[in-house]
Amino acid sequence: MAEVKLDVTKREGTGKGAARRARAAGKVPGVVYGRGMDPVAVEVDRRQFVQALQTDAGMNVLLGLKIDGQSITTLARELQRDPVRGTLLHADFVKVDLNVEVEAEVPVHLNGGGDSPGVRSGGVLEQPLFTVTVRALPADLPESIEADASGLDSGDSLRIADLASGRKFEFVQDPDTVVASIAQAVSEEELAALEAAAGASGADQSVEGLEAATGATGEEADGSGEPSVEAAPGAEKEPS
Repeated sequence: MAEVKLDVTKREGTGKGAARRARAAGKVPGVVYGRGMDPVAVEVDRRQFVQALQTDAGMNVLLGLKIDGQSITTLARELQRDPVRGTLLHADFVKVDLNVEVEAEVPVHLNGGGDSPGVRSGGVLEQPLFTVTVRALPADLPESIEADASGLDSGDSLRIADLASGRKFEFVQDPDTVVASIAQAVSEEELAALEAAAGASGADQSVEGLEAATGATGEEADGSGEPSVEAAPGAEKEPS
């Protein structure tokens, strides 16, 4: 993975005022920290930074920052954005050692699912996992993980253990975690039957709950067909 060079300068002053001035000048305030160095407040050109994050590597792009004549390789983490406009407000840059493994989230690209036997027979392709966590040397972090779903039939699942292995990274999550699956389509008749069964079950549970709370059915409680009401200890009952 190639390293992208970014122009950064030390940020004069700290606090909200200094951060606002940096943003007004087209900069993104941030902090650089990591093993063997004290945290350094910096500001980076917003346009350069956004362009770097739009490469295929995304958030896992290696960023080369030059501070006080020293070049530091970093990864961008903890990006803060404006909740309305989405503009970058602040960024953390974590120093990395190219010889020490790191963990990172990588997007999963699902291929061939639309032409799988399960989808052709009426099933629905589902993808509950869009990113996976991998461990690798910073330069070996993959840009994405390709997942082949073309062979899935109805009821089949694609798990992390099924993804391509033997590369320069390893998966951190449970190998049995489902990445994609083919759910069998439910007909309108089956859906109506399921809704009817759920409704009947809910009604039965309501009656059972009432009996459990009163110790009897509503008619048995006071003979009037209404559930009895007991005042809380120490409280007076309202006159009938």
